[in-house]
Amino acid sequence: MTIAIVLTVVAFLVVGVMLSRQTSRTKKSAIADLEAEKENVGAFDIFALVESEVTELGLLEIEGSTDVPHGVLLKTWSDHSNIAESCVDHAHLRFVVAQGINPREAHEGDVTLECSATKPAQES
Repeated sequence: MTIAIVLTVVAFLVVGVMLSRQTSRTKKSAIADLEAEKENVGAFDIFALVESEVTELGLLEIEGSTDVPHGVLLKTWSDHSNIAESCVDHAHLRFVVAQGINPREAHEGDVTLECSATKPAQES
């Protein structure tokens, strides 16, 4: 009977050690995978993200976008999305900088988006 208890305790200890080592290996593998993923992702650059979004949306092709900071263009586009959606075509859109403001020094409140030809209202 004593031998059975000793064997059970030894078996329990062996299983515990094996599970502990497996957990340690899994953790090390996860850490290595995370480090590899960090290297693949690279450094996050908000300015590059803004530039790519401005280019992708075609904001530089809209009249009045010349010299306006790209972050301001993107913010204005976002704030006036309803105007952009109701406009017939991007060719009818234009960014307007407030009177007396140098476009290079414009902030998000200084620029608006206007449309010269809106889509007809849809009946519900």
